[in-house]
Amino acid sequence: MADKILIVGHKNPDNDAVSAAIGLAYFENELARRRGEDAEYQPVRLGSLPPETEWNLAENGIPVPELIERVGEGDKVILVDHNELSQAVDGLTEAEVVGIVDHHRIGDVTTSAPIYMSVFPWGSSATVVAMFYRWHDIDMPVGIANVLLSAILTDTVILKSPTATKVDEEVIAYLEGITGKNHVEFGQELFRCRGREEDLAIETYVGADAKEFAVAGGTVLIAQHETVDLPAAMKREDEARAYMRSLISEHGYDFVLLLVTDILNEGSNFIVEGDHTLVDKVFSIDSSSAVWMPGVLSRKKQVAAPILAAQ
Repeated sequence: MADKILIVGHKNPDNDAVSAAIGLAYFENELARRRGEDAEYQPVRLGSLPPETEWNLAENGIPVPELIERVGEGDKVILVDHNELSQAVDGLTEAEVVGIVDHHRIGDVTTSAPIYMSVFPWGSSATVVAMFYRWHDIDMPVGIANVLLSAILTDTVILKSPTATKVDEEVIAYLEGITGKNHVEFGQELFRCRGREEDLAIETYVGADAKEFAVAGGTVLIAQHETVDLPAAMKREDEARAYMRSLISEHGYDFVLLLVTDILNEGSNFIVEGDHTLVDKVFSIDSSSAVWMPGVLSRKKQVAAPILAAQ
C-alpha cells in the first residue's frame, strides 16, 4: 500500500495555498515515480475555494482538492504557504509533519525528526513549487502551469506588490512559455473572477483571506480584501465592521485589521475593530476610522511584519 502524504495550505485558503498544494502534489508524485518510491501525495484544503481558483481549476480540468477538517495520529503532512500552528489544520500536533514549502517568516511548527523545509523570501509559495520543477527537470503540464501562474499573480498583485522579486518575474516568464498566456491579461482576468463587491457575502469579504497571528498576550486577525472597485468595496464598511466585531466576540481577538486593497491605485484602506492601540503605534495613524495607506499592498511584508516586530 502506498505511503499517503497530505499536502495542505492554511485555513481560509487563498489562491496560493490551494494552487501551490496542487502543483506540489503533482511534482512529488512525478518525483516519487522517477525514484521508484511507493508514495502518494494528495492536495487537500481547509476551506472554500477562492472564486479565481474555482474558475481556473475548472478551466484546466483539474480536480478540486478534498476538503478536510483535521488530521491526526498516523497522518503524514506537508505544509504549504504557512508554518504557524494558528493557521494550520486542526490536529497537526498529533500528526507527522514531513515537509514545509513556504514564503513566510518561520513560525512555531515543530517536528520530532528532520524534515524537508523549503522557505524562500519570494512572492508566493507557487514560485517555490515552480522552481522545484526546474531544479529537478520535471515536465510541467499546461494545466499545472496555469494553476501556479495564477497563484503567483494573485499573491504578488500582478507583480505590483513589494513582495515580488526578480525570481518571481523569471518564473512568470517561464510559465508564460508553457501556458502561452500574457501574465498581465491573465492576472486581470483572475481578479475579475472575484465578482461584484455588492454580491459578496460579508463572511467572504472579510474572511476569505484572513490569518491569525500570535502577539504578546493574545491573538490578532489580519484580513485582506483586494478589489478593482474601491468605492464599491468601501460602501460595505459598516457591514464589515459589524462582522469584525462578531469575530472578536467569538474568538477573543485583540483586534481585527482588514486591509481593503485597491489594486489599481496601489494602496489600502485600514479598517480596525477592537483595541487599535498597537496598529496606531506601529503605523503612526489614528485608525478609529478608516485610514488610506498609499503603497501598502502586502499584508505579509508591510503590515504583519511590522506589527509582529513591535512585540
